[in-house]
Amino acid sequence: CIRDSLKEAQNTAAMLTTFQEVDMSTVIELRNTYKDEFQKKQNAKLGFMSFFVKASVAALREQPIVNAYINGNEIIYRDYVDISVAVATPTGLIVPCLLYT
Repeated sequence: CIRDSLKEAQNTAAMLTTFQEVDMSTVIELRNTYKDEFQKKQNAKLGFMSFFVKASVAALREQPIVNAYINGNEIIYRDYVDISVAVATPTGLIVPCLLYT
């Protein structure tokens, strides 16, 4: 169960939140240009999450040590990026896994 895995990670991993200021003007401009067309075609609003996920994937590919894990005395580098984002639905939250290889 994803919920249990997330809770286990919260209980056993070092969690840290940092904040960085980022110039979002280009993303805002891009979103404003395409949001109506996107909503008409996809029947969903174009938010910022897709831009954040794309930037996260790019950063993880550029710095693969951040996406690695330790197995005993060995660092295991993944050749993929696995990102899960909670999505609100009428029946509750779901957490689809986005796999980028």
